[in-house]
Amino acid sequence: MADDMLRIENDPLDICASEQIQFMGRVQSYGCLLVINNSWIVQNASENTYDILGLKAEGLIGMRLIEQLSPEAMHTLRGKVQTLSGGDESVRVFGVDLFNDGRRFDAAMHRSGLNYLLEFERKSNPAQRDDLSLVEPLMAKVRAADSVEEMCKIAARGLWALTGFSRVMAYRFEADHSGRVIAEMASANMDRYLGLAFPAGDIPPQARALYKRNLLRIIPDITAPSSPIRPACDPQGQPVDLSMAVTRAVSPIHIEYLANMGVRASMSVSIMRNGELWGMMACHHPQPLYIDYETRSAIELFIQLLSYELTIHEDRLEREHAEKANALHDRLVMLFEAGLDFTTGLNALSQEIATVVEFDGIALRNNDRYHHDGLAPSEEEFRRIETQLSAMPAGRLITSSRIDSLMPGALDPDSGIAGLMALPIRRHPRQAVVLFRREVTQNVVWAGKPAGKDDPEKRISPRQSFQAWQETVRRTSAEWSAGEKRAGEVLRVTLLELILKIASDSSRAGRARNQRQEVLISELNHRMRNVFGLIEGIVSDGRGDPALDPHINSIIGRIRSLARANDQLTGSNSGPFSLCALIRNEAEAFGGSNGTMHFGALDLHLAAELRPTMALVMHELVTNSVKYGALGARGGIVQVDISKKAKGAAAEIVWSERGGPPVGEPDRVGFGTTLITRSIPHELGGTAILEYHISGLEARFTLPSNRIEAFVPMRPTAGAKLVDVGTEEAGPDTARLLSGHALVVEDNLIIAMNAADALRALGAETVLTAGNVAQALELLEENEITLGLLDIDLASENSSAVAAALKERGIPFLLATGYEGARIEDPAYAGAPLLSKPYSNEAIAAHLATL
Repeated sequence: MADDMLRIENDPLDICASEQIQFMGRVQSYGCLLVINNSWIVQNASENTYDILGLKAEGLIGMRLIEQLSPEAMHTLRGKVQTLSGGDESVRVFGVDLFNDGRRFDAAMHRSGLNYLLEFERKSNPAQRDDLSLVEPLMAKVRAADSVEEMCKIAARGLWALTGFSRVMAYRFEADHSGRVIAEMASANMDRYLGLAFPAGDIPPQARALYKRNLLRIIPDITAPSSPIRPACDPQGQPVDLSMAVTRAVSPIHIEYLANMGVRASMSVSIMRNGELWGMMACHHPQPLYIDYETRSAIELFIQLLSYELTIHEDRLEREHAEKANALHDRLVMLFEAGLDFTTGLNALSQEIATVVEFDGIALRNNDRYHHDGLAPSEEEFRRIETQLSAMPAGRLITSSRIDSLMPGALDPDSGIAGLMALPIRRHPRQAVVLFRREVTQNVVWAGKPAGKDDPEKRISPRQSFQAWQETVRRTSAEWSAGEKRAGEVLRVTLLELILKIASDSSRAGRARNQRQEVLISELNHRMRNVFGLIEGIVSDGRGDPALDPHINSIIGRIRSLARANDQLTGSNSGPFSLCALIRNEAEAFGGSNGTMHFGALDLHLAAELRPTMALVMHELVTNSVKYGALGARGGIVQVDISKKAKGAAAEIVWSERGGPPVGEPDRVGFGTTLITRSIPHELGGTAILEYHISGLEARFTLPSNRIEAFVPMRPTAGAKLVDVGTEEAGPDTARLLSGHALVVEDNLIIAMNAADALRALGAETVLTAGNVAQALELLEENEITLGLLDIDLASENSSAVAAALKERGIPFLLATGYEGARIEDPAYAGAPLLSKPYSNEAIAAHLATL
């Protein structure tokens, strides 16, 4: 046996790290292996085929397998092989009579390159049994558990009873690939490892890679001789790849490792999460122990279901963290709207963040001034941290429980700070809010002294002793949990939105003026008043909560002050804009999102006056996708395609998401959904359709030809500011001054919605809205209207015809205008009360009282 094994030198580090265990060229004694081509000609065979099948290996090579097996067996094997599609897929068949002589075998088949590998094991227990029937009762117990440790304990107990192994451990991996035993069942004669840690070196990288592909590995007897494969290479001169082989022989280093543990038989089953190795179920026995292939398949199914339940459990915990962070979003927006900022309000910000992520200190630099709260580094140390953060990928959450490993030399070793979570909130210049955790001295108990610990030879494998060995670990903080990292990413997006809003506040008036370059001063004031009325409408909808109303009233006061100040401002029109650039800049504002955005071959240039509407719609789509859709998921994709259409709908815009979380139609239609579905039809005369597919959201918009400037080939676009959108609740209660049906004629959807809310609050049973004269006259013909509220200047017409129709029917109405001190000369408007935009609910009520 020694001649068949690799010789272990004094320093096995290089052997362990470079050993190509998938090309061992040998199989274990409990099964044999054949390599066949597409014509079922045997190309390679393990020497123990005579021990297993009664057929000599040298006699099989070059022969067609059909000449050796019964027609019935060949029919079964052919049918199974036919189902293979490649990759790591394998098929199995149990209890097949290969020779029509009563001997039964279990077989496994998988593809390897151009060939197929067939493995056979003698059926050790031909009696009728149903191991699969045990899986569901075990899973029922797992589902009832309320913690990961309890779930793994149930799994360990089940495998211990099902297999007869003397020790079964549930072993969970840490971020550094070391592991810890979190559940264990063991017989009285076995050593116990519960709670002990195992170093990452116990499972070398190439073995870890195979554990991810081939989920169950059994070694019935480490002392049994292995059997070589003849010939050693395939017809192409390559060694046989045994990566997916069930019977692949064992590395001599691993054999020595098990022997040092007092183990003679072992079985391991991989626990996977999202394609990565989460942990393992490790089974040990002091004597040889073979587990039938059919039983192993039931065990493999059970652990796959366990992996699924563990993933659901941990995903739920992470989702709860993210939901708390989403709830924090609304509170932070409210605080910032009330005047909080990143510097003077750092203490309040720290208290809010602490509700979703545990930390001991917070720090940031704003306007080149250093601000901190709690346990935080000195300003010079923070500058060193910022310097090293700037060299890391932009727009990503960065976490570490050991700063001195991530950023050597950044902190004084005696600072007491060990953990870091950096939330990037600005790209140019780079800026981040950084959370810190204090150092926690830990006593780690290892199963044996890990390699390299005070060992000058750094012998990493195999270890000689597995007796508990305690190590004191310093300059390390508590780990950032997966849930905290997920909450941190949501929080990063929230802070990004807030800082973008702060940065954009000072330039909003200028952007509005640029959109109206060639408009007279009176027209500018009119349009600016519409914009401020829109903002006030959004904010006013948040009324109704006594705790929020004072803040909302304060914000509305500032909006009205800005409206008066802007009466005197003028500006120039920036001209047509690129729709793809607008969308791209909205997405880039959330830098570091997991998803990506793809554009088709065409871009669309639109007139400047369409920018506010399109920015609102696209901002809602991007924000929702980052929070709940494809842009927030690793590997998620948003595809934006623009195409030319015939007749009235000159352009079609299709937004489709895939690769994100499954979506469904929302239970209620919120403010954002209303913006997306109604803004373009109401204000631009186009169409909007939202479809909620399980694969992702799809939104389709069309625009009429009179709104299109040009179709141009897709090209890179410059950055654009983020449009800030708020949400609201109903306005304040007022006296009941109305009844019946009211009509609002207003070409801006948000202002129309706000006016409708105000009229309903004043007692109107139903409020109908129209964006143009034709719609208004049609509604007037079909309904009994008791009051009208008319915007004098609509998009390309005025509302005098509607006023005349109301006056003819004796229906009272109010007028609204954005012109300061407007003179109303049309006789249709004579005698009607005049509201100056942005108008308040109280102003409407005051005028109604005089009617």
